[in-house]
This record gives sequence, C-alpha cells and structure tokens, in this order.
Amino acid sequence: MVQRTFILRGLTATVLLVTPHAEHMFKKDGKVPAEIKKAKLEDWYSGLDDQSKVRMSRYLQGINTGSSFDFFTDAIGKAMADENFAFAVKLCEDTYSNVDMTDLQRFSVNELLIDSYFGCERYDDVKAACEVNYDLFPKVREQLEKANNGKVPEVLAFRNQYINVIVGVESNYDLGFEMLKRYNEMGILSDEDLEYRTNSLRTHRLQRVFDGVYTYRPKDEEL
Repeated sequence: MVQRTFILRGLTATVLLVTPHAEHMFKKDGKVPAEIKKAKLEDWYSGLDDQSKVRMSRYLQGINTGSSFDFFTDAIGKAMADENFAFAVKLCEDTYSNVDMTDLQRFSVNELLIDSYFGCERYDDVKAACEVNYDLFPKVREQLEKANNGKVPEVLAFRNQYINVIVGVESNYDLGFEMLKRYNEMGILSDEDLEYRTNSLRTHRLQRVFDGVYTYRPKDEEL
C-alpha cells in the first residue's frame, strides 16, 4: 500500500494507492489461503482477527506446509527475521494450542519463544521459558545431538538468553558465574568457553564498578 498526497485547488487530499499484492492481503472475502488449508489449520486461521490475518499473509509465500508444526515454526522464523517479535510470540503460543507436540518439538518452539520474548523485552517471561527448556534438555539431548552430527548445538537460547537477562538486565553477576559452571557441568559449555565467558563477566562487572565510581557525585556537590 502506497500513500500519496495531492493538492487540489488549495485542498490537500491523501489517497491510498493499493498495489495488487496489498489488495490481496486486505481482501475480506472470507476465503482461507491455500497454504493454511494444506497445513490443515483452517479453524485456527478463521479464529484470527483481521490484523493477525494481514500479518500472517506476509509470511505465507513459500511457507512449509508439510505439517501444522512445520507451518508454525516456519512462520515464527519469518516473523522473527522481520523483527515482528510480538507476533512471533503469538504464533508460538498458538503452536501450543493447536499442535500435539513431542518433547523435542516443545523444546524447539520454546527456543524460538525465548528469543521472541527477548525481542519484546519481556525478561521475566524469557527466564521462565529458559527454565522450562533447562528442564527439558536432558530429555531431548540425545535427539539434538543426533541431528547435529553427534554434538550439542552451539546455539542454545535457553542458555544464552538466560545469561543475557540475569547479567545484562539484572546485573546478577554471582548467579551468572553459577549458571556458567552449571552449563559446563551439563556439557553444554566447553571449558574454553567457560573460561572466556567467566572472564568476560568479570571484566563487565569491573567496568560497571568503575562507571559507578566515576559517575558518583556527592549530594551537595555543585555542577
């Protein structure tokens, strides 16, 4: 949709020019897109409000319709790439409501949910979702390693974002050091990474202390 402003005999008029693609997006003819039908999610789609349907239409082209789970996770990934984190959160929640998932699938959706919550700055929810996957990990570890050439995936949102919140947002360095040790003991953080990240946290904490010293001003000191 393109907005154009015209001046006609001293009057200003704003006109919305609708492209063919946008016209399709905003059509309210009640039809369910073919991609939704292939994923067998007609009931879910019909329950969406108009705004959510418009948002969803942006991600339908080329979406994976192999199963409802594939559809949702692909849509979530597209929304996250678009930095539409609030809609990604909704899609994650809708996945739980509409798909009967295995432990591995729940773990995968939670990883996406954690990053989406973080993008929305919903930090308490980030921590709660991280704790869920922390508990789920032992149950799905073997499957994760099998899908990753026998190794634990390098990127684990439940590990990384938990540290980002407790340290970067809450400045809880003691808990940060403790969690790094736990992750190392679990085998999801190498000895080398443990040393590197521990030193990084120490440096970060010292920097915060120095920043506090140099920005401190006695109450009665004049500017």
